[in-house]
Amino acid sequence: MATQDLGTGCRTIITIVAADTLGIPMENIRLLIGDNRYPLSGASGGSTTSGGVTSSTRRAAVNARTQLFAKVAPALEAKPEELEAADGAIRVKGNPSRSLSWKEACARIGAMPMTAHGKNPDKSEPPDLTNSGVGGVQMADVSVDVETGIVSVNKMVAVQDCGLVVDVKTAESQVRGALIMGISYALYEEKILDPVSGRMLNPNMEFYRLAGIADVRELVVHMMTGKGYDERGVIGLAEPPVVSPGAAISNAVANAVGVRVAFLPLTPDRVLEALEQRGAHAAV
Repeated sequence: MATQDLGTGCRTIITIVAADTLGIPMENIRLLIGDNRYPLSGASGGSTTSGGVTSSTRRAAVNARTQLFAKVAPALEAKPEELEAADGAIRVKGNPSRSLSWKEACARIGAMPMTAHGKNPDKSEPPDLTNSGVGGVQMADVSVDVETGIVSVNKMVAVQDCGLVVDVKTAESQVRGALIMGISYALYEEKILDPVSGRMLNPNMEFYRLAGIADVRELVVHMMTGKGYDERGVIGLAEPPVVSPGAAISNAVANAVGVRVAFLPLTPDRVLEALEQRGAHAAV
């Protein structure tokens, strides 16, 4: 399909879904993406891509599997609906001894290759394989040096619900990446513009501050999976976990020093200015 992988594990989840549906190892799947000669795909958006590509992959693989069942059913003396694909074989449900290896099954396709398509959304083929309503909660533990104004994030915890998680490792990695990005924009990243010309005054990594290894400490990610979550289908993930760190860190700083810093990033000068204002109000 003509989707792209922007580093969010798109290749992995497509291959997992296809392999699981066809009952063969992932290494037996040849994935072709990122070319407009392939079937149309949606735009690459972190909160929509996963649901779209896995849904269409699942439907196409099921359609191909159904065609294959029809081809091999006579050889297994069974009806197509009595067959299943598992462990690299096509076999009769409940009777694994009546089976054909994947290679043997494909040898019965004949001279004309099989072609199957799947699309998302497709409300005509229930159940709905995708959903909406991603949600989560994040908590931050911070330390604030009231003499220097430096904020340090000691620990961040993210609990994330994105429906059916196709691959836990890549999903958790995305949330951890979101936490790192959140720490970076909450504390360091700031675009400084010339008010007259509008030109950016810190357009390179020498002056545009990013979070480093020492700035990112303990990160804990918990994905909400299992009953009550998986039934919702695949829900996009990428952007939502990036939104919360700014609020979580800002609230933690306010709780620590007793005054809210009104702007991000929470730079030392802004923290010290807020502390000075608090002291002036207290004196009054």
